[in-house]
Amino acid sequence: MNQQSVSNSSFSQSQIAETDFEKRRGISHVEVRTGLTQVHVLDLPQPIAKSRINVLQAVAEAGVSLDFLKLTPTGLSFIVVADKTQTISETLGKGGFSNQLDTNRGIVLVHAVNMRDEEGMIATILQRLINSGISIDHASDMHDRILIVTEESQAEKFKSLIEGGALNG
Repeated sequence: MNQQSVSNSSFSQSQIAETDFEKRRGISHVEVRTGLTQVHVLDLPQPIAKSRINVLQAVAEAGVSLDFLKLTPTGLSFIVVADKTQTISETLGKGGFSNQLDTNRGIVLVHAVNMRDEEGMIATILQRLINSGISIDHASDMHDRILIVTEESQAEKFKSLIEGGALNG
């Protein structure tokens, strides 16, 4: 659109929509994803980088999509959908990769604008979860959310704590 057509355009009040440029601070919502398996590949041989690539290549060739990839000192871990548990077990076994599969896992995503900039927010969430007896298999943060892997049954308890306001103030 050129400058001339913009200046000649007129909009009615109903066509003009307000846009919120700033979102409210604090936890905005909680999302739970269940039906997952956490995969730990352990004790990979040296060189570790090459072994990790071999694992990931085998997983890709098996057609298994993975999420939440984390490197560990002796291997790696990731999440797969539960219906791929058997496939991943067979793939890793065939490749001779030592592994541990934790089934019935869920990911809880706690969304909060500028979470990393809110002093103590992540620590408070984790502390309250631990104090309430919820076990945390893994945690990771992004600028606007924290992702926590836990047992499916605990994921729902976690969500209830937040929705009940226990973590929002």
